[in-house]
Amino acid sequence: MRPSLPNGHGDVNGSGQGRRSALLAAAVTAVAELLGVAPETVGTGVPFSDLGLSSIQLARLTAQLEDAMGVEITLTAIFDHPDIEQLVEHLTMQ
Repeated sequence: MRPSLPNGHGDVNGSGQGRRSALLAAAVTAVAELLGVAPETVGTGVPFSDLGLSSIQLARLTAQLEDAMGVEITLTAIFDHPDIEQLVEHLTMQ
């Protein structure tokens, strides 16, 4: 099941803090689903590799985030921005 934006997080194509919050929530949800843990246990500043995501899971993460966020995310972006905070910051600037 693909993660979707939690209620109240608005459209990720908007601007400002609302967009960042929506992207952050979608990323946390996607990572939590891949790891099989509760979203509140996912550290947003912890590198994806330290969270225990394998390279196969990182590839799946890009697809889940693209579906949830409606933006294109390359696997290279995941490696260039190796934690949720950095990735969301990168996506917010696009």
